[in-house]
Amino acid sequence: MSAPRAPRRAVAGLAALVFAAAGSPVAGAGELPAGDTDVGGTLFIDATHLDQTRNGKPVPLNRDGADLKRFYLSLDHRFGDVWSAHVVTDINWTRNQSPTDLWLKHAYLQGAFSKAFVLRLGAADMPWAGFANQWGGYRYVDKELVTRLSYGTSADWGVHALGALADGGPVQYAASVVTGSSFKHPRTGDRPDVEARLGWQPTRESVVAVGGYDGTRSLDGGDHEALHTARRFDALAAYADKRFRLGAQYFSATDWNQVRSTRGDRADGWSAWASVQVAPGWAVFARADGARTSRDLDPSLRDRYRNLGVAWTVATYLTVPVLVA
Repeated sequence: MSAPRAPRRAVAGLAALVFAAAGSPVAGAGELPAGDTDVGGTLFIDATHLDQTRNGKPVPLNRDGADLKRFYLSLDHRFGDVWSAHVVTDINWTRNQSPTDLWLKHAYLQGAFSKAFVLRLGAADMPWAGFANQWGGYRYVDKELVTRLSYGTSADWGVHALGALADGGPVQYAASVVTGSSFKHPRTGDRPDVEARLGWQPTRESVVAVGGYDGTRSLDGGDHEALHTARRFDALAAYADKRFRLGAQYFSATDWNQVRSTRGDRADGWSAWASVQVAPGWAVFARADGARTSRDLDPSLRDRYRNLGVAWTVATYLTVPVLVA
């Protein structure tokens, strides 16, 4: 019997349009002169023909059309040499969903005390997802492995610290103490969750990192009891320069979706990617993921993901990637 597969693109001709609506990249509050404010935006537009298969057989879904997948509006303000503020609104507008879904993905006060210690208070990036997306380089095509499979979130409310030891040296860290419920539907449980990352960057173009998560994902509290603790281990190795990107990541999770259940479960997965700039403004990219999402309760469950495409940089703030597989 063949193992069930998560829906995947069998024939994909996808063009995603990404641009900075403000006409200039958002500087980031830490890069602005004291007293200045910067406003910007980013659109992810998806024009897709989609066929799906499950267990090697077509799923009765055939779709053509365009979606505004994401619309980010950002505002940065720098108060002085140390303190700044950063706000990003996330509007998710796709089929069968209200266009009024508006979230605060970022809403934090930042204190940049040194390169070794930056403090963020509020809704900010989690240590792993944004880091993995940065080295992968094609977030506008799809999320990195852990967040694509919903074994982590990109941002959450809490206290976040990050930096590079030795005032900007090769050893980097990030740690967050958060609600565990993500930025979309903030709520609190009986205890905070913790996510952390430690990385070594021997050169500007290469990195090796490990990370982890421990918590109840805000699924306890009130009448709900946490019978398990959700845990995750992460590892990544990558290389990226102006022409090439190459990397891989791995995760393993315990009881991620079983916090309230009497039964435990495990999951693990991997992702590998590569891209090369073949000519000015043109790049070819590819990625492959594989995961076992229920090793104990249903070992037949598997997730397989592949993409292959070409990215055309039309202008500094406009990129058009086309998936061919």
